[in-house]
Amino acid sequence: MIGQEVAKKILRQSFDEQRLAQSYLFYGPSGVGKEMAAFELAQALNCTGVEAPCGVCSQCQKTVSFNHPDLHYVFPVPHPSSESDKKKLAEEIAELLAQKAEKPYLSLDFDRPVAISIDDIRALQAKLSLQPYQGRKKVVIIIKPEAMTTEAANAFLKTLEEPSPTTNFILVCDKPNALLATILSRCQKIRFMRLDKTAVIQNLEERHGLDPAQAKMLASLNQGSLGQALEMMELDLLEERRMAGDLLRAGLEKKYAEMMETIDLASGEKGRPQRVLELMSAIALEALHPEPEASPEILSLARLLTEPQLNRITANMELARTALNRNVTPRLCLMAACSPDIIKEEL
Repeated sequence: MIGQEVAKKILRQSFDEQRLAQSYLFYGPSGVGKEMAAFELAQALNCTGVEAPCGVCSQCQKTVSFNHPDLHYVFPVPHPSSESDKKKLAEEIAELLAQKAEKPYLSLDFDRPVAISIDDIRALQAKLSLQPYQGRKKVVIIIKPEAMTTEAANAFLKTLEEPSPTTNFILVCDKPNALLATILSRCQKIRFMRLDKTAVIQNLEERHGLDPAQAKMLASLNQGSLGQALEMMELDLLEERRMAGDLLRAGLEKKYAEMMETIDLASGEKGRPQRVLELMSAIALEALHPEPEASPEILSLARLLTEPQLNRITANMELARTALNRNVTPRLCLMAACSPDIIKEEL
């Protein structure tokens, strides 16, 4: 985990002095190390090595491979519609966790709406009623607790209010304001900041073998999120960057036929609409303040883009991202990003 010196200092000191809180809320932007910190703390709580977390003992290894019986990893999942769907979903989750064990920065994405349901919390409560099986502590890591249904959040609050001394909770949250105030009040909050762009570039070059140009592009696109940069690293972004540039240009020039043609291409693949939105935002920023070595594409857009237009584009991106998170169709969200005046009311 790079950066986050304040968060690391607080947690290390609390651990060394044996005064860890029973419930933590790690909050901040996506992909800046919150989940990695949660797993390092989970390892430390049950580590049998000389200096915790050692990362090599069986307790540490089982934790990061999702095989520790005392680690309970809760995250938003789709609601199964039948017993056969439930079995299929379990297989999909197992496959995603196996991939994440190999590449911890991967997001657990599904192609349908997700939530943390009351059934998920009841299943967790049943497991927490038992004593630790192999480790000293049961550790509960909840990803995106803001995705709990109202019923689930109220049930989880009761668990936080009457915790077992052998259980520690770590909530990993992008949007703390979306949580119940009563849940927030029962957690010690640790803030995680956006990473320095230079540190992200250095990590991508030195630890992941990217050339300087690729590392710089990914760092710029992801605005201090190493996790998102690593996810993008495995994709061929050149075609998506071209789409984003075409959409931005078509919107600025009001060429709606070209815009719709590109939107149809961009909205046809899982995860692509989000990436195209981020690329559009990054390209707009580059075009407003182009560097001397900027590409012809950027210099051409720079002649079209003004400060007020950038402000409008930024607002459009936020509108479209919010709509995507609410499961509005990607095609409509991309249309809103390019021409919000036409369909703003529909979102």
